[in-house]
Amino acid sequence: MSITDLSTELLQKIYDYSELQDLLSLARTSRRNYRVYLGRRMHHLEQGLHNSYSPLPSLLKLVLSNEPDKSRKPIGTEIRINMVLDRIIQAGAKPKLTLEHMKKMVEYGRVAERWTELYPRLRWRFGSDNRRLLHPHEKERLRKAIYHHWTYTTLFHSRVFTQYSPDPPSPATLDDPRHRLLRTYSTIEHVQLSEFLAHVEQLVELDLYPSNSIVQEHYSHSLPARALSKIAWGEGNEYRRLVRDIMKLSPADLLHLVENTTTKTERLDFLYAKEACFGDVPATLNYALSTVSVERARHCWGLEGAALKRILPNLQYASLRPTLPEPETDFVDDNLVFGIVDVTERDNVKALENHIAGDAVETGEWNKYCSQIGLSQPAVVETDTEE
Repeated sequence: MSITDLSTELLQKIYDYSELQDLLSLARTSRRNYRVYLGRRMHHLEQGLHNSYSPLPSLLKLVLSNEPDKSRKPIGTEIRINMVLDRIIQAGAKPKLTLEHMKKMVEYGRVAERWTELYPRLRWRFGSDNRRLLHPHEKERLRKAIYHHWTYTTLFHSRVFTQYSPDPPSPATLDDPRHRLLRTYSTIEHVQLSEFLAHVEQLVELDLYPSNSIVQEHYSHSLPARALSKIAWGEGNEYRRLVRDIMKLSPADLLHLVENTTTKTERLDFLYAKEACFGDVPATLNYALSTVSVERARHCWGLEGAALKRILPNLQYASLRPTLPEPETDFVDDNLVFGIVDVTERDNVKALENHIAGDAVETGEWNKYCSQIGLSQPAVVETDTEE
């Protein structure tokens, strides 16, 4: 049957199942199709956004984190950050979208979608026999992790915030806004965010800004110092500081480096242009993630000692491992049970998955967290990371 003969109801259904670009293309094919589209324009646009770039609540929160401060009154950085956090949190799980929000969401969503095309090369970097395209629900998990990473980067890796708070968040600082944001994510979201972060760090260290030793491994003979300096980025503590600086870049910046730079000069110029190395302040997402994950394991689940050790093998945070996988090996599936990509072991721990998929704290505030889990005596969480 020709599409021109379909009923309005069937056309509406087709719009509901279309991705955003297909939806808009179909609406332009005839006056009748355009009228059908206009009849429920906002609904169709929102559904098209969902089909293309879901999850929309996380995407909207990213948009809100990037909106300029409209207040003309001079306010402190701490107050401003908490106001932005309040606005993000209040967006809720079913936000009402405006056309202006949708336009901005498309820009960020397109970047996340390009990451879904790149990600299989990172996930199965060495095990290429296992490499495949991501399934739709795996793409959605990855996009959510990207939106969460990008939101954190926007708020806490900006020049203004790092000048205000140059040190990583301390476990003793229970009301640190960085902890507060991460508490609003579930443990499942923490694990997937950590996996994405680990692959980003591997991308930086192996592809974009490799150390002297990494470059040297690709040659059967030792490179002269002058030749090595044209390719590699150093060694030791100085190199680690560089990586920690680069990890402050947003997913859009990192994707630009992958797609548009090939030489050391180009990548160095990009860092200078972005002022990535401002004040030699390290990326702090891993610090905050480590604190909140241990905080939740000890208090929210009430686990200590042997009980905690039994559950931890199924809750591996890839970015918090002391070291990256051995050379020429990928992250082991057993360590990514609740990761972005489905693994067979996941079916055996469904009860645990259901338990930790809804343990986020709505407001992210420490007092609210204590109230939610019935903790009467707030305790300081001690934790360590590789950083």
